[in-house]
Amino acid sequence: MDENDMVEEPSKGMEFNSFEDLLSYYKQYGKKCGFGVMTKRTERGEDEGGGKARNRTLNVTNPRPTGKTECKAKINALRIDGKLRLTTVHNIHNHGLSPKKSRFFRCNREVSESVKRILDTNDLAGIRMNKSFGSLVVGAGGFENLPFLENDCRNYIDKARHLRLGAGGAGALNEYFLRMQYRNPGFFALMDLDDDGRLKNVFWADPCSRAAYQYFGDVVTFDITYLTNRYGMPFAPFVGVNHHGQSILLGAGLISSEDTETFVCDKNAIAIVFPETKHRFCLWHILKKVPEKLGSYASYKNEMKNELMKCVYDTQSMDEFEKCWDELITSYNLQENAWLRSLYVDRKHWVPAFLKESFWAGMSTTQQSESMNAFFDGYVHAKTNLKEFVDQFDNALKKKIENENAADFHSFSVTIPCISRSPIEKRFQELYTNAKFKEVQKQVTGMIDLNPKLLESDGALHIYRVEDEIRLEEFTKPVTHSVAFSTVDATAKCSCGLFEMRGILCRHIYAVFRSNEIKVFPDKYILDRWRKDIKRRYTLIHSSYDGGEQRADSNRYSELLNICYQMITRAAGTRAHTEDAKKPLSMTQTGFNACSTAKETNTGSGSGQVRSPHVVRGKGRLPSLRRASRMEIDMRKAKAKTKKAPSKGKRKEV
Repeated sequence: MDENDMVEEPSKGMEFNSFEDLLSYYKQYGKKCGFGVMTKRTERGEDEGGGKARNRTLNVTNPRPTGKTECKAKINALRIDGKLRLTTVHNIHNHGLSPKKSRFFRCNREVSESVKRILDTNDLAGIRMNKSFGSLVVGAGGFENLPFLENDCRNYIDKARHLRLGAGGAGALNEYFLRMQYRNPGFFALMDLDDDGRLKNVFWADPCSRAAYQYFGDVVTFDITYLTNRYGMPFAPFVGVNHHGQSILLGAGLISSEDTETFVCDKNAIAIVFPETKHRFCLWHILKKVPEKLGSYASYKNEMKNELMKCVYDTQSMDEFEKCWDELITSYNLQENAWLRSLYVDRKHWVPAFLKESFWAGMSTTQQSESMNAFFDGYVHAKTNLKEFVDQFDNALKKKIENENAADFHSFSVTIPCISRSPIEKRFQELYTNAKFKEVQKQVTGMIDLNPKLLESDGALHIYRVEDEIRLEEFTKPVTHSVAFSTVDATAKCSCGLFEMRGILCRHIYAVFRSNEIKVFPDKYILDRWRKDIKRRYTLIHSSYDGGEQRADSNRYSELLNICYQMITRAAGTRAHTEDAKKPLSMTQTGFNACSTAKETNTGSGSGQVRSPHVVRGKGRLPSLRRASRMEIDMRKAKAKTKKAPSKGKRKEV
């Protein structure tokens, strides 16, 4: 109804074809005048019971808010000759009327089917309700133009999720895995149950991720500190690095404990299961604990922290670290600090000077850890149940694959110009992805100011000293590196370890190549994992996305929606075109309403064989142990009954 349309005032003798017509008329009249409408019917079908009035127990200390004022305004209608005729009309109210606020009455609020589809789509995409509702407000031209409130949208989504996910626990998760394995035998899932049939651990990997492991399984990281779900099960994503330097998901698990049997990240389990694997701890997480472990020392804020950072970042060799660490412990009397002692025992797993000989594909940086967190942010959170968790995991996987496809296209269709005449740079431009070629160019740029000095020669082996500077946040710091170069096969090794750790030649080696006029370098410096001209099999495998949550008519809906968008865009240009478009649309809608029938949606009952883990109580204030008085107990019971009482009567506000 348009804002300027007039609604006839009700009067005795007015007739309506059906109760729905009568209700629609009086609701429109009430909305125009500024009051809400409630109904009471005595007409019942043969299969309807007589109904029973609800007996509410009132809590006198916390009464329910009410909008009732015992207003006598009403209309009564009787069915006469097949039509409803108004027999009583009272139009005088005992309360104020506010037409502009009448949209807040529950009877005037309704979430349409088209809006429900938008909310469903946004919810499956991980878009939060405040964002979805905000877009609806903007599209409608303001809050006052929406026939519903944000809370109505939230109530609908809560109900839709319940129907979509069922209990949302291990039973639904098991059904999801069975469905995915039926669609693609390459989908792997493993669920570990305890003696009571409750879920202990679960691991899954789609066929695309399993195939990607063959190319990028040389370096794998998993971080269980990112998220712990509502059941107290840490989320353990298995993440690698693809040819663009992007995070790529190789699998995921939810684990119930951190012992050697179930927690594969434990160093004891790594040594047993993967004896040849180089296991590295996350340096970022270690250094994050420094204030907690050392902040109580008086000298921490003065020099101790800086000296510790020096030991970690400034030492170029193992011997340098040993000497620096010994000076730190002695200078600040830290011999009894148990945390530092444990770190020293495990120094080969986290100190950069001990890890330079191993390839890490860039995963050793803080940026990679932040990238992992960004991978899942917006998709999963601590309150996500098991089934929803896997659904959102699918959405994160789709987004990652789309990012990789876009990077592949960019590497093949866009060429980054060389910044030098070096044939070495030109070679990397031809072979490497754009993201990795940018890293090469960064080293080529840094080579310009370097001047290697020959320290010693032993036949074909030359040792060079290269003076360099590293840029920190507010200043630069001089560093010295040594490069061993062989004139026989043009191989080189730098003390900075950049190539060994990241697979990118450092500027120090480039400077030595330039000094020796090296134009062609060994193929060992070209890594297949960074190349863009290799066709990797996993890109040909369709990832096992689950479409089970989408409605069967979603494709037809999208097709019609696109047509409507095009028509609306053109018709909204002028008022005349808008009126021309409204007429056929209204006629079409009327025709559909006449022949449409309600469709019931059947939801699965879920598997009863696998039980969810026990929900873990969140941290917070502990429940009071004080014995409650009899009066308090009675008040709590009354309040609980009031909340749980179902609505059975026919009298309601609509």
